[in-house]
Amino acid sequence: MITKENLISAYFIDNERKNIEVLTRSEDGQFVIPTILPFDENNHLFKELNAVIPVDKIHEDTHKKKQQEKKDFEAMTIRIAKKSGLLIDNNKLSTKFYPSLVKAIFEDKENEDHLFALKLALFEVEHIRNSADNEGKKKLRQAKNKIEVLKIAIDLMS
Repeated sequence: MITKENLISAYFIDNERKNIEVLTRSEDGQFVIPTILPFDENNHLFKELNAVIPVDKIHEDTHKKKQQEKKDFEAMTIRIAKKSGLLIDNNKLSTKFYPSLVKAIFEDKENEDHLFALKLALFEVEHIRNSADNEGKKKLRQAKNKIEVLKIAIDLMS
């Protein structure tokens, strides 16, 4: 039996919005009871649920739940990436970062995706971006590998 007193939440569990998961408390309040029911106006459980919560509210709660799940997933991904050294906090440069950096520069010199990203990052450096040395910036854009890019960037910074 679904009542206002025992209903915890109700939300759609599929993209087609054909099934609803309903969480209710047990009579003693010690357990959560999950129930999956079809979104069918003739279903007796759906009628009980609809008497307690309107369908619009179920849609709204589903949207909020998905947003929260997305936020939680992003936070977890960032935590994992930071822990494994894949993501660097601008305020704290992890020592785990340097071996990856050295490997990326010296062992995978001509990776085009990395090369492009490195050039973009270097042009974000104000001193390089605003440099009057147009020939140096042209060489930087045309460089064929990461070591060459870094040599030119260091020259531009000097």
